[in-house]
Amino acid sequence: MDNNPNMAMFAQRAKRVHDAIALKEPDRVPFVPTLGNVIALEYGVSIKDAMVDQRNAIPAVDRMLEDMKPDYFYAPDFFPKKTLDILQPININYPGKTAEMGDNFTYQVIDHEFMEDDEYEDFLKDPSAYLMHKVLAKKFKPLGGLEILNPYSLCGSTVMGFASLAAPPLTQALETMIEAGKATQAYIDSSVALIMHLINKGYPVWGSAVASHPFDDFADNIRGLLNTVMDLKTDPELLAEAVDRYTDVCIPAAINLCKMSHQDNIFIPLHIGVDEFMSPDDYNRYYWPPLKKMICALVNAGITPFVFCEGNYFTRLETIKDVPKGKVVYLFEKQDMAKAKKVLGGTACIAGNFDTNFLMHGTKTQIEEETKRLLDICAPGGGYMMSNNISLDNCKPENLAAWYEAVEKYGKY
Repeated sequence: MDNNPNMAMFAQRAKRVHDAIALKEPDRVPFVPTLGNVIALEYGVSIKDAMVDQRNAIPAVDRMLEDMKPDYFYAPDFFPKKTLDILQPININYPGKTAEMGDNFTYQVIDHEFMEDDEYEDFLKDPSAYLMHKVLAKKFKPLGGLEILNPYSLCGSTVMGFASLAAPPLTQALETMIEAGKATQAYIDSSVALIMHLINKGYPVWGSAVASHPFDDFADNIRGLLNTVMDLKTDPELLAEAVDRYTDVCIPAAINLCKMSHQDNIFIPLHIGVDEFMSPDDYNRYYWPPLKKMICALVNAGITPFVFCEGNYFTRLETIKDVPKGKVVYLFEKQDMAKAKKVLGGTACIAGNFDTNFLMHGTKTQIEEETKRLLDICAPGGGYMMSNNISLDNCKPENLAAWYEAVEKYGKY
């Protein structure tokens, strides 16, 4: 790699982004789009093929790089199909799961309740046991046997407790977990191959390390989103305690993920903390404290959080300002970017808010005008990166090229 001429471009792109994160003015505003299924849908590989092995997406990525040259390339976000086929999750739909779901079916994660209203105390009493016996056993059909696994019996002095592992339902669950682990590791190996391909071509990568806000993670994977939002009003203190316990596990896991993947950044998508779901008071009391705790822990570990604020985030700016200076990136879906620049400009790098509809349906002129409008508002003084408001799926390749060209044209300092 040392003799690779693309490494000079890699260093230039990385410096451009690092300067923006540090609230400086680089040579040009960094171009950091958030990519989704567009890599497959518009560049000649099916989503299903990319889910089988990410190396299948390499030709598509190369074709995309003929249209635009991002300063940070968003790591392709495909789920491992073989793992999903093995585990048979009841709350995830994906390409090929049924005959009706074709090769380019877009993922669906279906809101599901894995914890009942009256089970908070059971969870708080022993979270790990609860996750094993209740959540995993319910979420994945072949793992139902985990309901009978008693880890405490394995610690007895006579070792007789290990006999329970021979029970057919539990044996099937354990063997399925090992099989799923091997399939996932093989898929990670293919992902690493794609990332190394991008690095060798001179492109730093972001988004390959992902962490959920503990509140969101608890809602999405344990209690259910709708139930969690209602719990804010009916059982707020129990919910806060459960999320607090969950936070203590999520933070070291996120840091270890970055260390294992040799990443100095991590993507944190937020969704429950939007204006539509949560009042400012509830946000400040229940949602922001675990998020701030996670952000600060990551920064202290030398990791830059890329925090994606989904939905309306108009009332949150003063709250999310309370983070280490020049160490955090906030990407917005719906935001007054002039106000965001005013409030956060001396604290955090801002990005996002470029309407993906322009890339799906707009003209080259419209894309250029919107790019220039955002640059005029956000670029002065540094601390800004050009990015879109939601992940790209269906999009005209020529519009991606027009967007990149507009940033090159108008984004220089």
